[in-house]
Amino acid sequence: MNIAVIGTGMVGRLIAVELSRKHQVYAIDNNSENLNLLNKYNPKIITNKIDIIKEDFLTDLNADLIVNCVPGFMGFDTSKKILKENTCVDISFMPEDCYDLEDYAIKANTALYPDAGVAPGLSNIIVGNLISNYDIDEIKIMVGGLPKEKNPPWNYKAPFSPIDVIEEYTRPARIKEDGQIKTVSALTGKIDFEVEEIGKLEAFLTDGLRTLLDSKLTSDIPTLLEYTIRYPGHSSMVSELIDSGKLDNSTISHDGKIVNQKEFTTKKLFKEWKLAETDKEFTLLIITAKTMDSKEISCVVYDEWRDGWSSMSRTTGLTACAIANLVLEKGLKNAGVIPPEQLGSNQDYFDYIINYLEEKKIIINFSNEKNPLLIK
Repeated sequence: MNIAVIGTGMVGRLIAVELSRKHQVYAIDNNSENLNLLNKYNPKIITNKIDIIKEDFLTDLNADLIVNCVPGFMGFDTSKKILKENTCVDISFMPEDCYDLEDYAIKANTALYPDAGVAPGLSNIIVGNLISNYDIDEIKIMVGGLPKEKNPPWNYKAPFSPIDVIEEYTRPARIKEDGQIKTVSALTGKIDFEVEEIGKLEAFLTDGLRTLLDSKLTSDIPTLLEYTIRYPGHSSMVSELIDSGKLDNSTISHDGKIVNQKEFTTKKLFKEWKLAETDKEFTLLIITAKTMDSKEISCVVYDEWRDGWSSMSRTTGLTACAIANLVLEKGLKNAGVIPPEQLGSNQDYFDYIINYLEEKKIIINFSNEKNPLLIK
């Protein structure tokens, strides 16, 4: 099969390399350095330098499926272009409502598989499976990628596009409580906890529920919450930046030039947060659920840096690869928007994705007791 990967940053690069094991991969990016790295991994990957904002990247692209790996602010428009002719697996984490592409995809007889990463993505797939097997009353999702060695003051390295990290912190978080969808500020609702062999952590609300909020599968669940995990103190430092206006879209004067305040601050943070390919880090995803009869169920997903790939690249990218391979190998003929929880509600599809990830040595543990990794 022919697969195109649009955007070959840290995660897109892994996706291109992994999919090239089974398929002919075409990689498109406007960054020559990213494309050159791909050729070192697999010279059979066909690369093409294109600015997809200014140029038509679909001309003569004979792809059976396209994976959209561009930053979030470009995600919606890029997927819309793709859906005109192709089915799309999307990891862009677009701020727009992906369901606005539903009618567009149906008319084109193509499908969008949005939020095909780790969280949202794998988290939704697991939640979809839990809902199909239990009568759920409450779901909490906590996820984060962190360096194994703390690096003060932030104690953080960005394992994916840093601009999307900032978006997580500034985008209002949508949650569901008492059966009502509410909007709260990101970084609020902080939880302090500990995990064996990792130590103290904090988690705060972010806007990661996405399609779970509008899904028919979750319509009867009163409580849905999603948190981002960091080392203690990180959220308060980010809150100080927000409160001081350092992440506003106002303009400032710097070196005789007028620049955007948010972009200026972000560039400085990128230098401190840049994750080197040799930096050891880990990704932790914890999903806890309560049933209507007060039974507690949990799932813990854990992965570490391996073979030159960050854990966040692995957990995000390999989930997207699993979905892409599922679509092609099972010959899925869906049209419209297919959220990841819908895939998880199908036991055959769920088993395929989980088995794929476990074969790649990602640890996935389910328990019918309160999460044994958490220390009160």
